[in-house]
Order: sequence, then C-alpha cells, then structure tokens
Amino acid sequence: MPGLVRGTIRYNLPDTSVRPEDRGLFSGPAHHHAEDVDVDLYDPDTAPEIVQGPEGLDIQGFTYVKAPSTLSENEWLEGTNVEEKYVPEVVELVKRVTGAKTVIVNHLGIRKRLATNNADPKFYRKAGDKHDDAVKQLTKGESAWVNGRADAGLEPARHAHCDYTVRGLKRTARYCRTDIKAAAQAALDAEDNNTEPKRYAAYSVWRPIKPVKRDPLAVADCRTTDPKHFLPVEYRATSNITESGEYMLEQLTQTPDAKNSGQRWYCKPNQHPDDVLILKFADTAAERDPKLSGFCAHCSPMLPGVDNEEPRMSVEARVIAFW
Repeated sequence: MPGLVRGTIRYNLPDTSVRPEDRGLFSGPAHHHAEDVDVDLYDPDTAPEIVQGPEGLDIQGFTYVKAPSTLSENEWLEGTNVEEKYVPEVVELVKRVTGAKTVIVNHLGIRKRLATNNADPKFYRKAGDKHDDAVKQLTKGESAWVNGRADAGLEPARHAHCDYTVRGLKRTARYCRTDIKAAAQAALDAEDNNTEPKRYAAYSVWRPIKPVKRDPLAVADCRTTDPKHFLPVEYRATSNITESGEYMLEQLTQTPDAKNSGQRWYCKPNQHPDDVLILKFADTAAERDPKLSGFCAHCSPMLPGVDNEEPRMSVEARVIAFW
C-alpha cells in the first residue's frame, strides 16, 4: 500500500559528553550523529494492519479516538481552564480507553512554535536557564500545568524517541509527586517485597488545538520496531518529594540502525482537534507479557511544501494510569 506522504524522520546517536545534571529540566542531550531519513507515512485510518479503538493501544502502541473538548481554540491559555476543565477531561478519557481505575496527569504543555532549535541536532538547553527557574516555581505543588505558563518554548521534536522507559516510569511513580506516589503505593510495595506485581503505565494524550498543517506527530507501530535500535538517556525532571526538587527520568532515543529495519510510521492527515492520539510511553505489564506493546516511538517529521503554513498548535498531557 503506498504511503500517505513522504516525510523525513531523524534518527540519532546522543552526545553523552554533557551530563544530564548540566542540561536543562526535561532537556535531552544534543546529537553526536544524526541522520535524516525519508519514510512513508501511512494513514492509520485506512491501514488494514492497524487495530482501531482502545485495543490498538496494547497492540501497536497507539490509537486515535474521537474526543471533543469543551475548550475552544482561544480558551486554552485563558485563566485556569486547563486545570479546571481539560485535566478532568483527560483523566476520564484515559480511564475509558484503558480501563484503568486511577489516572493522574503529571505534566501538560502546549506547543505553538516552529521547530527552530530542534532543527539543530547540536542543540540542548543548559541547566539554570530561565526555563528552569520558571518550571521550578510552577512545580512546587501538584500542578501538571507547566509549559505554556512558563513560556517553555516547546517545539515539535524532530528525532525519533520515546519519553519514558519502564525504569523511568518506576522512578516517576516514586519520586515525581506525592499524589502519584500515593496512587502507586500498592504497586511500589509489591516491587519492594517481590510479590505479585501490579500494573501501571505512562501515556501521552496528544490533541491538536487547530487542524494540523505542518509538523504533525507521527507514531511507529511497535510490532515493526526493534528495541535493539534504542538507547536509554537520562534527563532532569521536577519532584515535590526529593530534597533537591528533582529526579532523573529516562527516555529512549532511536539510532540510525533503524533506518533499514522495516519500521512503519503512521500519521493522520489533517488531524483535527477532536482527533486525539493516545500513545504509550511505558507499561510495567509489558515486562511480563511479550504480546503487549511496550512503548511507541514517535516524532514530528519534516514534510515537503508546508513552509508557509502557520506553526502547529497542540496540547500534550502525560499521564500515569493504575489498574
């Protein structure tokens, strides 16, 4: 089946010469070596191998669902709309799709800029910059709403990656926030006592605020993704538990070895605000069940002929779900 469009995916080898402690909050490393590879981007709505509905989340690692929001385009940055209206919407959506009993939004940000810095493989943010100061002020309590208020300058991420590993998820359950740790306590006790494990998982809930004309989000079918083509990378994240106010999260970055591996990428054309993409970051159950999707590689591919389109505007909520 022909691809929907051709897009350019970036694979990279991370430059680990700069310690994670010396990079900004939530900042991955620069790239020691990067390769831009043209790939077919398939339409997930018409690709016969893609499982639609909630089941797809545990099969290919992502799914698209119709989920209107009560917020209109011009309401996202007004007052406390995000905390009071959107966060509860995300919680109920993830419960409905996954069947989880408890869902907590642990991070939420809005992207509304071009991929200016992220176009440069050598770019990374330095520790102690103005973004660090703003984020620390906003994460002293248990608010998920950081970027946007902090003017974090979030940009589309060009390189193929996944924002959590299972180890990163487990660290988040213990060290991110007191409300998350309380929800995870039974699972943490089971891990500490080596008793019957309890499932929890991290997801991204990704919604356009306007129809997407450029810099869409593309996702890879985990069944076509080789875990050997990923490297774990640590990065600083905020905590209201640790004395330092931080902990080390861990993500995966996809190396150029993946470029001829048969990995298949998907991207919904002209994605609208009601077309919500849910993708999996990490899942403790996947450690025990090899048939269950473990994670979903994703990135914002470069598309031809869209340079005159306005920047993509989207909202991402990262959530932790407990069963």
